[in-house]
Amino acid sequence: MSQKIGGIKKIKTAQKSKLRSKPRVEGQEYLELYLMTKEKERMLRYHEVISETIENTEEDIKDLDKEFGKLRRKVGIAEPDSHSDIKATGTDSPKHKKRKPVKPMKTVVIDY
Repeated sequence: MSQKIGGIKKIKTAQKSKLRSKPRVEGQEYLELYLMTKEKERMLRYHEVISETIENTEEDIKDLDKEFGKLRRKVGIAEPDSHSDIKATGTDSPKHKKRKPVKPMKTVVIDY
């Protein structure tokens, strides 16, 4: 996900709340049981996929940490204790701040 929006997945729609315009028919319990079973299977598969994704992401982060360590040792920078260095090396660090011009820029008036 590109952006995290809290609670956007938990919105109760008519379909998720099981609201129907058609009245319930007797004998529909078996159909509901089947549908609930399928939904549970789908959710378990989804859980497995997400778990794999999380594990792969954690492995990638560990690999990146190793690479950071190698490069830092090569350059001679001390290694930090936690992942807080990621924020420090972002666009907020002093090296990456926008430069303001010391002198005002010269402008030229053009009349047509």
